[in-house]
Amino acid sequence: MEKVYTIGEAAAALGMPASTIRYYDKNGLFPDMARSQGGGRVFTEDDLEWARFIERLKVSGMPIREIKRYIDLYREGDSTIEERRRIVNERREAILRQMEDLRLSLDFITYKCWYYDVAAKSGTCDTPKNMPVEELPEDIRRIKAECRINRY
Repeated sequence: MEKVYTIGEAAAALGMPASTIRYYDKNGLFPDMARSQGGGRVFTEDDLEWARFIERLKVSGMPIREIKRYIDLYREGDSTIEERRRIVNERREAILRQMEDLRLSLDFITYKCWYYDVAAKSGTCDTPKNMPVEELPEDIRRIKAECRINRY
């Protein structure tokens, strides 16, 4: 007999609040949700995997309504492969853009860490601010150029 979980047990197994699971269910993301005789949600291992699937889409930045659309397409079967393919390819491109933005942000913060390390060592922000380009470490030169930072 397959193990079943209450919503509390499912939430603990998934590491997410029960309210999140209820929200997903309310928005139609668990289209085949089983219920106990008392009306409570009952989860199987497959339901837990489905919840992880939903969570991965959510963490990727996919809005709930788009996840719902994706699930509806999934349930329609192979005739929707191209549409689902389009959705995940668009999400992939969005994540790649986010990663590039994060890389630039990390570079900028790396530059500021270097800047304040040099300023703290010399006792003044004038030192890194006025340092000739040729004296800058290579990675700092690259970051300043890429971020178009000249004075700060």
